[in-house]
Amino acid sequence: MSRKIMSLLGLLVLSACVVDENGHPVFATRPTGPSMDQAGTCFLYVEDAKDGTYNLVNGIGNGTKTPLATRQTGLDAAALDAAWAKERKIMDVNPECLAISARDRSAARPVSG
Repeated sequence: MSRKIMSLLGLLVLSACVVDENGHPVFATRPTGPSMDQAGTCFLYVEDAKDGTYNLVNGIGNGTKTPLATRQTGLDAAALDAAWAKERKIMDVNPECLAISARDRSAARPVSG
């Protein structure tokens, strides 16, 4: 192979390693829809404590990977569903919510640190 082709292949391989300001590869498919690391995105999600209780986590994204959030812990399924519905309704009228990312109990995550 000629040097030009080898140089182009080398540049192509190196360009695959380029990441944007959020650490995503430039050529990778980015998630669609609102994300809690976007400023102005209100988020609401459920953590499954695996002991029959759940945690409800909500907040407003501030542009960082780990925005501040409030956590209601030790909720049974009925209390969680009621709290989730209440917080979700608040998001609909909150002028700070430029976008909404809400995951209910069916999409519960394991408890984080």
